[in-house]
Amino acid sequence: MNADQALRLWRLAPWSRNLLMRATDRFDSVAAVVMITLILIAVPFAAALGTATYTGLNEQSHSELQTRHAQSAVLIDDPRLVIIGRAPSRSPETQDRATAQWTAPDGALRSTVVDTKPGMHRGDTVDVWVDRDGNVVDEPRSGVGNAEIAVSAALSAWSVAAVCSFVLYMGVRWMNRRSQMRHWDQEWKDFGRTPGWPVS
Repeated sequence: MNADQALRLWRLAPWSRNLLMRATDRFDSVAAVVMITLILIAVPFAAALGTATYTGLNEQSHSELQTRHAQSAVLIDDPRLVIIGRAPSRSPETQDRATAQWTAPDGALRSTVVDTKPGMHRGDTVDVWVDRDGNVVDEPRSGVGNAEIAVSAALSAWSVAAVCSFVLYMGVRWMNRRSQMRHWDQEWKDFGRTPGWPVS
């Protein structure tokens, strides 16, 4: 921004003493200041939300680690290619999967289908996350995964605040333009009218 642009913005500020500045122009400037203020205020709130989300997710992961563990399981069949996603614009997404089996704490055999790495065969060992009873559960999220979710939550909250502020600002500008058009229309109708003489 150069000096001329900065001076122009200063002259459009709501506190400007420019006599040519209309009330609607001042209201537009006030709305712009309010919009920018709301967007800036939303930053620390979004950061606080992200921090709280990250803390809560880390506590959840720590709690899950107390009741879950990685169990070694053996592949009881060869991996097979499975289509896990289709898209019209690209080739189908595939993943190698096989059945893995392990022994639960009660001595019973448990099995589930797991994703496998390329080159794995029947008899190879994989890790399966289970609870204390040997039931399959999701692997607890890592700190990096929790951080990604927290950052996404913070950015989403700030984006919503920014969009709402911008929509409010544009709504104010639209109402002001409508008011100006009605005012100009009335002035155009009054243009050339001679006082005391009816307009035919």
